[in-house]
Amino acid sequence: MFLRRLYLLLLVLMLSAAGGPASAGNLYTFGGGSPVSNCTLSGAVYTCPSLPLPAGDDSMVIASGYTVKITADTTFGYNHGLTMSGSAVLMSTGDLNIGGVATNNLKITGGTLIAGDVFSVGAQNQTLTANIQAVTANLGTGSTLNLTGSITATGTVNVASHATINGPISGATITTNSPVTLTGDIVATNSFTLASGSTVKGDVTAPVVRLMPSNTSVQGNITARTSLQLGSSDSVTGDVTAGTLTLDSSEATIYGNATIDSGIFNWHGRVTKTIYCSGGTTTGKCDCVQNGSGYDVNTSMGPRCQGNVVALDHFLINYNPAGSVCAPSSVTITACANQACTATYGGGATVTLAPTGQSVAIPTSGSVKAAVSWTQAGTFTLGVSGATTANATTCVRTDTSQAADCKVAVASSAYTMTMSADAAYAEAPSPPQLTMAAVRYDAKQNTCVPLFNNVDRNINFTCAYSNPASGTLPVRLKDIPLNSGQNAAAACDGTGATVKLTFNEEGKASVPLQYADAGEVTVKATDSGAGSPPSANVKATFVPKAFTLALANANVPYVAGKEFTATVTALNAASTPAVTRNFGREQIAESAKLAPVTCQPSNGNGLLAQTPSSILAGVQTLKATWSETGRIDLVASLANGAGYLGTGLLPATAATGSATTGCAGGVGTFSPAYFTFDTDTDWKRTSAFYGGTLAQYYSGEPAIRLTVTARNLQNGVTQNYDTTNARDVVFTGLNADGSALAAGGAFSRSPGYLVTDLAGKAQLRAADFKAGVATWAGSYTFTKLPTAQTRLRVRATEDLPAEQYPASSSALPATAGAEPTLLVRSGRIRLPSRFGPAGTLLRIPVSIEYYTGQMWMVNAEDSTTALPAGIVSTGTAVPGLTLASTLSPAFTGGKADLTLTPNVAAHVSVPFALNLGTTAANTSCYASRGAGMTTSTGAALAFLRSPDASCAAAGSVDPSALATFGVYAPETKRIIHTREVFR
Repeated sequence: MFLRRLYLLLLVLMLSAAGGPASAGNLYTFGGGSPVSNCTLSGAVYTCPSLPLPAGDDSMVIASGYTVKITADTTFGYNHGLTMSGSAVLMSTGDLNIGGVATNNLKITGGTLIAGDVFSVGAQNQTLTANIQAVTANLGTGSTLNLTGSITATGTVNVASHATINGPISGATITTNSPVTLTGDIVATNSFTLASGSTVKGDVTAPVVRLMPSNTSVQGNITARTSLQLGSSDSVTGDVTAGTLTLDSSEATIYGNATIDSGIFNWHGRVTKTIYCSGGTTTGKCDCVQNGSGYDVNTSMGPRCQGNVVALDHFLINYNPAGSVCAPSSVTITACANQACTATYGGGATVTLAPTGQSVAIPTSGSVKAAVSWTQAGTFTLGVSGATTANATTCVRTDTSQAADCKVAVASSAYTMTMSADAAYAEAPSPPQLTMAAVRYDAKQNTCVPLFNNVDRNINFTCAYSNPASGTLPVRLKDIPLNSGQNAAAACDGTGATVKLTFNEEGKASVPLQYADAGEVTVKATDSGAGSPPSANVKATFVPKAFTLALANANVPYVAGKEFTATVTALNAASTPAVTRNFGREQIAESAKLAPVTCQPSNGNGLLAQTPSSILAGVQTLKATWSETGRIDLVASLANGAGYLGTGLLPATAATGSATTGCAGGVGTFSPAYFTFDTDTDWKRTSAFYGGTLAQYYSGEPAIRLTVTARNLQNGVTQNYDTTNARDVVFTGLNADGSALAAGGAFSRSPGYLVTDLAGKAQLRAADFKAGVATWAGSYTFTKLPTAQTRLRVRATEDLPAEQYPASSSALPATAGAEPTLLVRSGRIRLPSRFGPAGTLLRIPVSIEYYTGQMWMVNAEDSTTALPAGIVSTGTAVPGLTLASTLSPAFTGGKADLTLTPNVAAHVSVPFALNLGTTAANTSCYASRGAGMTTSTGAALAFLRSPDASCAAAGSVDPSALATFGVYAPETKRIIHTREVFR
């Protein structure tokens, strides 16, 4: 038996020696000299086929002046390390994601990060200094991000909440989430949105700029040629230049000048300095402002306006080369501020129009329409005079937008074509009316009279596509398709259709003009009958009536940060709406955009990132990700705030649920992508038995502490996963390799359960989660005691049926960490009986042991378990005898000392025990048999109780033994013969 035990002891010691803490990963330095890892070196550029870090805890250093180019998508893991400085460059030909790198492992103090597609940073709390270049840049996911450097993207830049960016940002579409701080100029070619509570310290330039309410500020100038909108309590400290300026209620304020085409000022919206109206304004008025601020014009708080003045380069005349004595020609005269006429002169001017000699006043808007009346037929040349310009007057044709010679061929008769509205909804139940008038000049009466009246005329009408330049459906006049076959399903052609019109006594005929598609079309009328006037044409714009929004079934399950698909379809206004297939094919393509409405919870958290997509036959497919958990609604609207093709008409928005009037939460529920764990870094009892370092706990020991964090697919914290918007989470114990445990056991449940709730099993209740993070403190207890030591892998899973796709740490990617593995041991404290002389101190060894599966062994790795004072209980059966006890305050290497000292010399045996419970009485076998024992303080170490053969029926009891005074240890009496052998 002795040899067998010695063999087991030696085996355990050998295994322990073979273990030890895990070694750190390798460090790869890219600084010249030779190739590194799997990379080739040419000059100062390393080229690598993949991330050159073979192990999950490897690190790389890129020296200043060197470039590492990776020809594949690249994602760094949580335990990877990345160090850069100076002019170092890290680039990927695909995606580059450094967001998952642990805070202390990311050491970038200079350099450039380049992604051929998507760049991502900030899934962990991260600080870095570097310039960023990418197609799409995702900056942060909700964790704290501090980035110093320029951001340059050809596509979308998404800035998540709690990000601080120190440097200029440029991209196509730039969006932010609440709150962010941006220090540097912002330039977006499409739009810029600044989230609530955010700040920009720099100038902003974008066609469309929106500051979300409230307390959002721009400390600089804003240039938004299309539109600028300030939400309530938002502010701009600099000057603004905008197409349409909207100040929402209330207290939206611009502390500078505003140069605008038009303004909508709601309650207490203010521009504290001067408003310059691009289109001019009447002296003493603000003609360009719709003033609902509650402050009168030209008061200290109200708007104060002037015309906008720039330099004059030349005049441009936009005209129709065909005219009639009986129909004034409409010409547009523009005062141009540059040769390309992309800017107008705002100083106003009065010019003389040739050949009529009429005076035309050009307002401060820089452009005016004038009606030119012709007194005789012939060919005439348009021109202007009366103002000094740097360059000569130029002309363009209205019908072709091409440069022209300014000549107008004037006839004595004419057809005029006018629309009842400049734009209308496609297939509107009440279509716009086309009015044709036939007139001729009567020299005797010196006036124009109807060319014919109360007659029917057969007129050939053709249609053509102006914007977009092609189409699939015809324009219909009196519901007659204008193509050769009068086919409502065929396109416009050069043949058109002959339509009989009845002209009234005034020589006019009105007919409905219909078009089932979207876009701008041209209708031309040609009359080949006797006495007919020249051909005429008119343009009309038709707008989709409404959008519909659909979500793909394949989106389920919805996961935070996972891409989902939505389709937006543009429809006409027919009784059975049909798709307007030309939507999205315009010369400057129109498109829809998605906006989130946060519902459950409704707190403004979350970032909706959208990927630009093509539009096919009027159906736009948008791919988007939502960074948070919970439920949202989506609203689809026209991206062009000026209306379809600038007409001011907008398709009706589409929404999931009732987002336009409230919030139904029609999209979701978005679940966490996975859970991550943080273990107790202050826990000191560890084991190297299996190699590496494992935190060590005893079965039933309520000392395990795990922090669980709900995260999105980019490893950002989902802060919406909070109380009622979270779910109960259960822990599962597995083998270290993830397989099922053979030995049973259970984690202690959340203290959040009521005492009366006996069915609850979750370790974390939904109410335990705060901003996506919850901490559990408890124990793991083997079903059967004793059980061999077990490496326990912990898995966290939402307490939901499988068909509801519960989030789980089983989905945790290697780049974001791993499920924790703990070492759990059946433990006990053991006391031996001891003998000693009467009246003297008796020393008793105390050991803490664990079960190997075959035997109990001293836990030499335990130097942390404390032994509180006052837990020793001794027998009181001997009158006049008391024992003073001294106990080590904690185990060292699994061992401690207990000393018992009697107050008198006596030959006596006295029981003693350690009270591991929480009451004053111990539960040892001696106490259970009625032996009188002193009261003691419970050590709260009940998990270290174990069965005692002398009272097996009692189950696990406090450790106890017998101290005998006045008798030497009987082992010394058993020696009969001793002989020493020398070799």
